[in-house]
Amino acid sequence: MPSRQAHPGSSRLEAVALFDGVRRRGTRSSLPRGATPRKESAMNAKSNEMPWKLTSPTAAFTLILVAFMLFLGLRAHLDPFGAAKAFGLSLVSPEDAGWLHTKGGRDLAIGLALLALVVTRQRLASGLFVLASVLMPVTDALTVVSHGASLGFALSVHGSAAVYGVALGAALLKRPSKAKQSAP
Repeated sequence: MPSRQAHPGSSRLEAVALFDGVRRRGTRSSLPRGATPRKESAMNAKSNEMPWKLTSPTAAFTLILVAFMLFLGLRAHLDPFGAAKAFGLSLVSPEDAGWLHTKGGRDLAIGLALLALVVTRQRLASGLFVLASVLMPVTDALTVVSHGASLGFALSVHGSAAVYGVALGAALLKRPSKAKQSAP
């Protein structure tokens, strides 16, 4: 197959078409006259991006959640008895700490994933991630209540985490007003 040379008038669409493996024989573009080619791939779409400064209140509250998740993850490994008591379940012996190490690993992974989203300023993805993660404290509350903890304890510890997650997720998904977007 002969190699295709770039012509001075070649459009970006032709280059994209070549990389996608689509052959365009003798035509410069299959778009109608006056139409503009897509400039971003689906992975790099900027249309859903919202500005997010790391000094904003939502970034600060998200980083607080990151720090808390990392703390919980580390505490589960370093102080399993204290972590279990704070969670709402008791450890009878160190051999029972397997579930707590699993929870600690989960908390560390959540904290690091959320940190990655904050550092890359993925506000929308962070909001969706936080909202999806609200299922964890709800499940945790149900678990501790079913194993003997009081409803008041479950709501104060895990219920408050769920409320924080819903409020933070909603704030992250809310589009900033135009006045805030144009501020320096």
